[in-house]
Amino acid sequence: NKCLLPFQNLLQTLKQWRKIVQMKLILKPLLDKDIALFSKWLNKEYIYKWFCPDGDEYRVAWLDEVNNRNTKYSHMKHFIVHYSNVPIGFCLYMDCFFEQEYITEHYGITVDKEGTVFEIGYLIGEEEYLNKGIGKLIVRKLEEAIATIGGKEIFADPDEKNIASIKTLLSNGFVRIKNGDYRKKIS
Repeated sequence: NKCLLPFQNLLQTLKQWRKIVQMKLILKPLLDKDIALFSKWLNKEYIYKWFCPDGDEYRVAWLDEVNNRNTKYSHMKHFIVHYSNVPIGFCLYMDCFFEQEYITEHYGITVDKEGTVFEIGYLIGEEEYLNKGIGKLIVRKLEEAIATIGGKEIFADPDEKNIASIKTLLSNGFVRIKNGDYRKKIS
């Protein structure tokens, strides 16, 4: 049908663009040299309000976590998000098996097997990359990484006022269980 041809061409172009963007988006393990950049991002008002909702003690906890990522927080994998070799954000996944008290309190479940249930977090630290669908791609990359190591379910706990993050999760197939509790089963 001639009427559908322009629409089909547009869809094909969008699919090709998405593949190009995905190829340019890379998660690289967070290194010591990245901590200052992560700290800078945490200080940005639009990030601080979500990552540090109760003030500076959360900021200190985040920095402690990334500084001790190879020891007491080795069950968490921290990444710097690069787009076309430019660091633009941060993300992580955590094996929930190693955070039983928090998981039970926050999600109301017990995780009885290592490597099955993970929680994710992410931020875009460079403003010019906001509202471009990159958050959605970050979540996809995290999901791919978790699936590769045998994960079966992913949790996320955005603040209900963080509409952009909630839309990102929902567009990636997450389901809202209750306020601050979004989940997705993966295969």
